[in-house]
Amino acid sequence: MRIDFLKPTPLLVGFLCGLAVPSFVYGRAVLALPLLAAVLILFLLPKRGTYWRAMIEKAGTPIGVLFLITLVLWLPSMFISPHPLRSFETWIRIPVFVGLITLFWALLSRDRAALSLALRVLIVANAISVVFALSSLTFLPEILSLARLSGWSAMPYEGFRPPDLIKAFASVGVLLVPVLMWAGRILGGRWQMLTTANAIGLIAIVWITFNRSAMAGLLMMVVAGGILIMILRRNVKTNMVICVAFIALFVAILLWLYTTRGYIVAPADTVAILPPWLIDYQRQTIWAHSIDMAMRSPWFGNGINVINLLPGADVAMPRNTLNIIPSHPHNWLVEVFAETGVFGSVALVTLVVVLCLKLAGEYLKSGETAFFAALLVNVGYWSIGLLNVSFWSAWWQISYLLLTAICLAGLRPSGQN
Repeated sequence: MRIDFLKPTPLLVGFLCGLAVPSFVYGRAVLALPLLAAVLILFLLPKRGTYWRAMIEKAGTPIGVLFLITLVLWLPSMFISPHPLRSFETWIRIPVFVGLITLFWALLSRDRAALSLALRVLIVANAISVVFALSSLTFLPEILSLARLSGWSAMPYEGFRPPDLIKAFASVGVLLVPVLMWAGRILGGRWQMLTTANAIGLIAIVWITFNRSAMAGLLMMVVAGGILIMILRRNVKTNMVICVAFIALFVAILLWLYTTRGYIVAPADTVAILPPWLIDYQRQTIWAHSIDMAMRSPWFGNGINVINLLPGADVAMPRNTLNIIPSHPHNWLVEVFAETGVFGSVALVTLVVVLCLKLAGEYLKSGETAFFAALLVNVGYWSIGLLNVSFWSAWWQISYLLLTAICLAGLRPSGQN
């Protein structure tokens, strides 16, 4: 397989699509560069009209219509937003991202050589990123400092902590795990061994960075996958073993959390409806105040991506360095409700539920592992977002969309609907 880097070809687009998400470990700009190049190349391809028509067709499917309805129901919040230009910029990039990623899906699903190359590059690039991240987290923080343009130093500035800088990649890593395992199965041979090593490395990164939201996302992916396997096999003994394993896993996690965090006590004037060792009081306090702000304009919200700029958001949290509302509420459902209201949040929840049920149903009906991988990406994404990451973060949305598109591009032609 030969790639001419001086000539726009589908293979080059596939190469760049596979390179993008693993590159996030080096910084957000490094994630964007391959995709920007891929977009420019795609627009120069002779068959670009075919990809555009495929994108328009997808807009007419039930999922596409629900997505468009959601976008429309988010629009009224622009008129309430104290920063309408900021809200509009955040709003407009979502259909742009979805549209461009759909074009990539159309190309990869029609050019199997480009898809195969994308999967191989994804696996190799991720292996390099895992080695880089684990080295930065354990014995060589200097390479992370160098990658972030801070020079070759173990402490380039006060407060430099590799776990904090790589924690976001740990969240993306959880989404990568099912895609990599699926890619290894598709490619076969030694690729399966490499993808297994990749998955183990990504889970190690989650553990070392102590990214509890990523751990929760990984747990929910295991549960969702286990339930689908139980439904598909319908073997009583196997299902009982899986159920016992689930119960043991949940008990072990709860005991671990209580043992390592049981000493935490919520200060006065903070919110702790759930035990602080289970979900920290900071998040619970942020959620409570976010809901209070949402009730100022419950139907259409306060404006997209502005909750941390609303009056009262900058009040200091008791005995903490955080504001009552920091950069985001650390929960996509609370965030979308506060910023787009009941109509916007119900529309999004409906879209998410229908999408996940569609993926699960198609997997159970066809046995296509691409549907299984895509569903796990969605379960991980929406589960992690309930505990961390702003819903409007561009890097988070792009990673999710691109990994889902790569999975669905791997469907056999009969499963492309």
